[in-house]
Amino acid sequence: MIYFGLIYFLIGLLCAPYIYFFVRGERKFVRAKKVKIFWAKGMCKAIGIKIDIQFYDSFKENKNYVVCANHISYLDIILMYLILPQDFAFLGKSELLKWPIIRIFFKRGIDIPVYRNSISRAARCLEEAKVALVNGRSVIVFPEGGWDDRIKELRRFKNGAFQLAIDSKVSILPLTFKNNYDLFTDSTDFSGGAKPGLAKVVVHDSIETSSLTRKDLISLRDKTFSVIQKELLNED
Repeated sequence: MIYFGLIYFLIGLLCAPYIYFFVRGERKFVRAKKVKIFWAKGMCKAIGIKIDIQFYDSFKENKNYVVCANHISYLDIILMYLILPQDFAFLGKSELLKWPIIRIFFKRGIDIPVYRNSISRAARCLEEAKVALVNGRSVIVFPEGGWDDRIKELRRFKNGAFQLAIDSKVSILPLTFKNNYDLFTDSTDFSGGAKPGLAKVVVHDSIETSSLTRKDLISLRDKTFSVIQKELLNED
């Protein structure tokens, strides 16, 4: 068993000076992505995690998306940097601001914190996400809105990601993490133990939203849920 938080801390020490001094200005997104890839590769190598990624045919590297993924492990965040070549912003819970390295990315405007206890601040986060999409970035959303270690099954999706995709006319990209729960999950202790293994990921066909309106929000949400749910139930 390898302690996830200790590895995060050690690699974070290597990255912190670069993040603080260079992740700013016009090239901050490019520099941030390089740091995050270095960080993610270091974490995976130290833990002993390899990735098996299946891409469906419609995926395009030069297109931005609202990426919707299931979420039950901190590995979901780390692996995303090794899966998607596009520049992207995470919509992450504001509680992550207590982690020093992650906080720098949020403060620099690389990622977008979601304040779930304030309707006005949550709406402001969606506006920031729209700006990111207009600027050609993708946006990563975990539409379950958090997790509970006692519940392994996919939980009901919230509406925000689908409202964002419809309003911005940007395609939804469903993404399934098939077994990160088995490699590391502890929603209460980021410093808990992780174990080596093969992380299986499926990047599905995108779902177009160009002709959709707010009236289609629930059907879009349910369709995305079904795609991920079906993959989770597939044992292959």
